[in-house]
Amino acid sequence: MNIFPRFSFNYNGRPFEISDAKVTPADHGFLYELSDGLCIELHKREYPKYNAVGWTLWFENKSKTESGLISDICDCDAAWCFGGNGGYSQVSVFGTAGNLSYETYRHADQTAREFEVTKNVLPHGGSLSYHPRGGRSSSYQMPFFDLYTSDCCGLIVAVGWSGQWQASFSHLDGDIIQIKTGLQYTAFKLRPGERIRTSSVILLEYHGTQTDGSNAFRRLVKYELCPYTPDSFPFAIEGMGMPTEKHLYHIEQFRKHGVKADYYWIDAGWYGKGGAAGAGDWYKQVGNWQVREDEHPDGLADVISAAGNMGMKFLLWMEPERVYPGTDLAVAHPKWLYPTDGFYILLRLDLDEVREYLFDMICGFIDRLHIKCFRQDFNMEPLQSWRITDEINRGGINEIKYIMNLYRLWDDLRAKYPDLVIDNCASGGRRIDIETLRRSVPVWRTDAFCEPDCDADAIQTQTFGFNRFIPCAGGVCKRPGDTYTQRSAYSPALVGSWWWTDRPEPTEEQFEWMAKICDEYRMLRPYFSCDFYPLENCGWSYDHGGWAAYRYDRPEHNDGVIIAFRRSGSCCVTSSYILEGVDADGIYTVTDIDTNETRQIPGRTLVTKGLSVTIPNRRESKVILYKLN
Repeated sequence: MNIFPRFSFNYNGRPFEISDAKVTPADHGFLYELSDGLCIELHKREYPKYNAVGWTLWFENKSKTESGLISDICDCDAAWCFGGNGGYSQVSVFGTAGNLSYETYRHADQTAREFEVTKNVLPHGGSLSYHPRGGRSSSYQMPFFDLYTSDCCGLIVAVGWSGQWQASFSHLDGDIIQIKTGLQYTAFKLRPGERIRTSSVILLEYHGTQTDGSNAFRRLVKYELCPYTPDSFPFAIEGMGMPTEKHLYHIEQFRKHGVKADYYWIDAGWYGKGGAAGAGDWYKQVGNWQVREDEHPDGLADVISAAGNMGMKFLLWMEPERVYPGTDLAVAHPKWLYPTDGFYILLRLDLDEVREYLFDMICGFIDRLHIKCFRQDFNMEPLQSWRITDEINRGGINEIKYIMNLYRLWDDLRAKYPDLVIDNCASGGRRIDIETLRRSVPVWRTDAFCEPDCDADAIQTQTFGFNRFIPCAGGVCKRPGDTYTQRSAYSPALVGSWWWTDRPEPTEEQFEWMAKICDEYRMLRPYFSCDFYPLENCGWSYDHGGWAAYRYDRPEHNDGVIIAFRRSGSCCVTSSYILEGVDADGIYTVTDIDTNETRQIPGRTLVTKGLSVTIPNRRESKVILYKLN
């Protein structure tokens, strides 16, 4: 890795210079001490196996007086020399383009654009800049970038900040790209003894194709960042806002028909003080954090017991950062609330007493309800609340302390409950970055999953983009009996939302299908966090007239799986796929899991002519396993 960690900021209106500080190497990286007591710590971590480096900045005022004004912080202000490529660099931007409000999630033409990869050319003298919207780190724009040159080398840039980050890329003279990342707005003075952190960054340099770079980054996330092993990613059956008797009936029917996941999931609607039955008023009850007595007389204990008797752990939804006006929390602690916009209120997680309150409250539920997966949602944009309440000469501090306390809350929960899995939702995938990936799994990656009729082809298209960088997310299917849609949602984590709220009771045939799908998913799940290879160009677009196909490969086991979809408008019956990286001198056993048909195919055939896959009917899929003999 030829990039040295560098940063920049203005201090009292002028650029900070290294010569202004006493620089001392430290175990964590470097310490920069200014004469007035301001100290900057650069915490550096190298990932030599992945040719990557990452760092984080900490600022501390060690004096007894207020610091000077710290502004325009770029936690990363580094240069990358990519070598002679004719003066152009292609920048692939991993984003959630389009209008992704809850209302437009309903439309397939919008959901297909989520997690799409857009490509831009960055000529000499050109610049590109990016940021999310509203203060959630992956809302409208993901904090992952791939700078790729025609000389087959590239640099992946990942920003770690779960609030309002920014990133810019400038093509300077020669073959130099200037990379700047950090918080979008900082202009604050630190009080005596005050210590804060800002964003982190990871830079991964690679040589080869962009798929090579993506798989290197996926492995870095899987083995270095993600705190969970793939077999602990939630595989759950969902039940939303239903009374206890319905939950018990559902669980009994699942038991009777052999439908079993690892978790029983209860989403929004289990809490509150009366109101609309079930999940109907779930959003008006956030802030009334108590189990609904009218619907759950035993406080969910009997539901948890019934699920446990089937070997399922308990997964519970909560949205602790948002408060509805008039709820218990809003009335009891008005000083804990940001100014309201008249509908939702943001809880002041920037205050340590609020963090301590949330920690104790959540721990109480974990202990009483034996929660093994805690699902934290966040359905509002916090940026305006942070900005309008910043004090003079404290610009950005509310956001910084809020995000720091979010991390502290999750870190404390994981320290107290080492086996606890945290599911990070945020309106479906709107707070995903390398800092949340260090602490959580984004099981519900998009609120497009909320719709029972969500188009399976759109979910496939999302998978092409999402898998570029993230090997630990989830998928959801709400259509029992629809194997095409179910396989489209296959991911390292999975929610079988086949029978929820007021949906009709499944038929015997659908129950039989559920049991079979549970077995199939368990068999395939180990592959989904491994190396990812797109196989059909159509998969990058929302086109019903073609095929979508992708491959997950485990080189350490010399095996893998191909999932192919013939879409509803496709006239093509057979397609062939080159399998990069397989052993050309070996023989592979190739198995169609639907027919149990096996073939012995030379590796040289797979890397030259490819593997032929036939799907006779439209809107059908194939799952093909391959393994070196």
